[in-house]
Amino acid sequence: MAVFSVGGIATGIDTQTLIAKLMDIERNPEVILQRKQSKIRSQVDIFKKLNDSLGQLQKLAQGIKTSSTFKGIKSSVVDSTVATATASSTASPGTHTVQVVALARSQRQVSTGYASSTSLVFNTGSFSIDDGAGTIKTVNVAEGQNSLDGISAAINASGANVTASVINDGSGSPYRLVLTGKDTKNYTVDFSNLTTLPSGGTGSLVPTLLGPADPSYQAGTPATAVIDGVTITKTSNTITDVISGVTVNLLKEGATTDVKLENDTDAARKKIDDIVAQYNDVITIINLQSVYDPKTKKAGVLSGDSTLRTVQSRLQSLTTTVSGSSGNYKTLADLGITSNKKDGTLSVDSAKLTDALSNRFDDVVDFFTHNGDTYGLPDSQYGMSQQLNSMIENLVHAYEGPTSTSNGIISIRTKGLNDTIGDIDQQISSMEIRLAKKEESLRSQFTAMEQLVSNLQGQGNTLLSYLSKLS
Repeated sequence: MAVFSVGGIATGIDTQTLIAKLMDIERNPEVILQRKQSKIRSQVDIFKKLNDSLGQLQKLAQGIKTSSTFKGIKSSVVDSTVATATASSTASPGTHTVQVVALARSQRQVSTGYASSTSLVFNTGSFSIDDGAGTIKTVNVAEGQNSLDGISAAINASGANVTASVINDGSGSPYRLVLTGKDTKNYTVDFSNLTTLPSGGTGSLVPTLLGPADPSYQAGTPATAVIDGVTITKTSNTITDVISGVTVNLLKEGATTDVKLENDTDAARKKIDDIVAQYNDVITIINLQSVYDPKTKKAGVLSGDSTLRTVQSRLQSLTTTVSGSSGNYKTLADLGITSNKKDGTLSVDSAKLTDALSNRFDDVVDFFTHNGDTYGLPDSQYGMSQQLNSMIENLVHAYEGPTSTSNGIISIRTKGLNDTIGDIDQQISSMEIRLAKKEESLRSQFTAMEQLVSNLQGQGNTLLSYLSKLS
């Protein structure tokens, strides 16, 4: 229950200010706890920032832990009007000769011309489309569909491996049905079963497709190419299964060109540079938090923190020998990547790394990706990327509970800090209850004092009045 108080009316004392000052003194332990809590929150924020930066580094490491994701092959074509080529990481460096004998073509059939594309003048019923290889599709034409546009739509809806359209050639009877195969097969269209006359006596027509004697006709033919002296026949101008890991697109008949495949050292270099830059970002975060400035006598929020030192030590351990590598490179320094003794960041000797990528590309790949396609081996048997990935996982793995062996050391530390913040919240809540009672008690005491002084003043005034009358 709140205590009514009128500060200083009887005594002239500013009891409100006095109580506030006394309560400030009482709140000193709470202020100390709040400051401690604020520092811990700052530590949690820094660990989150470090965790995020390590997560980015881990993502980069995961992206190059296998040879197929680390190395790349770039392709070039001497004459890009003859063919183009793209290569995946599974391709091997080398040069291949491609001679285009014939391009693949789809069959095209064009009908005779008609005066209208919408008039319902064609017979109804059904007709067939035969691909010549045992697949026959039946196309139904009902009343209302028996226009050139309707027949085209029915063909496209039939599931036959052809497309139909209607063109306008600008002549007196301009509308023509065009059928184009979706592959290199030659299709036979039989309209003979369109026998039911259209209603209303509007006509009695069956589409007529022009044959090979007409210039509009194009037969379906496969592609023929000679690749490295071997004749290849394909149903498409895009060839994906002749040169391993390479897709070749044939463009011009009767011409020859060379396809060159080379290790993509520029792409590999960028991946290495990205790893180095992100590693340095992590180390910079650690350095900013762990330093002590003797001039200002101020230290980073995590100065002296054992978890931070562990993270730093584990990261720097990978800048020494990578035991999993079986090639000529065993350390980052062998590749021209060295650690600054002062701050621990990495720097790259561009000339040395370029030489390694140019002359010992496979050894560089092995250094980063050794056994990267194999699971369940000891960390020591992997290349740099998987060892880095595994090490970071041990640092950042999310907290799963007190009995889990997978908890990352940063998540364990962060969990402890957050628990401490919660404990302090409870202590402050308890203090607030006690302080509220203390303030209420002080107000009661000062109110009682005011009332006592007021009473004494009243008695004194009465006595003085009485004595005044006696005199």
